[in-house]
Amino acid sequence: MSFRRVLTVAVVAATTLVASSLAATAAHGAETPARKRVRQVPASIVADCSVDVTGPLQQWIQSVPNSSTLRFGRKACYRIDATVTVAGRRHLTLDGRGATLQAVTPGDQGRRHLLFVDGTDLVVQNLTIRGAHPTAGAYRGSFQGDKAFQHAFSFLGVTHARLDHVQAYGVFGDFVYIGSDGKGVWSRDITVTDSTFQGSGRQGISITAGKHIVIDRNTVGGVGLSLIDLESNTPDGGALDVRITRNRTGAAKDFWLANKGVGTQIGDIVVEHNWMTEATGALIFVYGPNVGYRGPFRFVDNQFIANNAAQDEGSKGAFFLSRASGVLIRGNTVLFPVGKGIPAVENRDSENVVIENNTFTGAAGDLVITHRDG
Repeated sequence: MSFRRVLTVAVVAATTLVASSLAATAAHGAETPARKRVRQVPASIVADCSVDVTGPLQQWIQSVPNSSTLRFGRKACYRIDATVTVAGRRHLTLDGRGATLQAVTPGDQGRRHLLFVDGTDLVVQNLTIRGAHPTAGAYRGSFQGDKAFQHAFSFLGVTHARLDHVQAYGVFGDFVYIGSDGKGVWSRDITVTDSTFQGSGRQGISITAGKHIVIDRNTVGGVGLSLIDLESNTPDGGALDVRITRNRTGAAKDFWLANKGVGTQIGDIVVEHNWMTEATGALIFVYGPNVGYRGPFRFVDNQFIANNAAQDEGSKGAFFLSRASGVLIRGNTVLFPVGKGIPAVENRDSENVVIENNTFTGAAGDLVITHRDG
């Protein structure tokens, strides 16, 4: 069914804020570095995954000057049983040329695969990361708390970075984690594009302290918890000006998009032209704090599959909105399972919500209004 419903007013102002934010983001370009010199990985670093080369690989990366392209062996395999860290670097490109970084041992909570800290103008392209989780996927036992921070690509306090045509498989943590450096510096201007991610133990892509983030034209599935997680861990964290567009997504155990955590610095979230090929546990979950509102949020022209296999805070609706402000839900096609009685939208103490021109096939009603006290 198609319908339009307005809950309170002023959504035009919220939409204008989104448009202004997108224009500002488009103006943010990476710094123009000096011409990058190509540096080839040394032949002395074993490239068949037969031995752990984390140390030699780390030493080589540290030895290469800024404004360089680090070129890996074509379709080589480098075994990394510890963390490869790129810290404080500028104008670096990691050109994988189809190479793989592979963890063999289970590792512990502190291991990351490829970790970037406090750098600027960083590019990773044509590189695959394979974790050590043999059965990662969208099922309850996939999440293992003692290894759940083993992310494939981590950005902490990084400015201007791009993942382009990368892949990640079988990780205990997230495919991509975007957060702060521990000193309050957010990551910003991060783009994840044209990449493939399958099989995680925790989230798909997490943003805990990020601004001007683009997640575009990726294939993501087999996720142990939520596919996209916007969750500030501390009051000074958040996710601002985030564009999630044109992605093809598969299964996740929990939500397609989850937003809980603390604080109200969650806003200018744009979700457009995404296509689900498999259901997640549930669809959209936004749960703001008791004081203040999160938003705006824009959900436009997506093809979604609703489900109610995952709930939190008593959520019922496919689009669950608690303490959100400035929400536009327009032009989406959502297929609901037969007989599950899922409302299309649940508004719990949210304001400035516009719902229009959607096709909600099989929904148990257009809208349900609830409150925090039940």
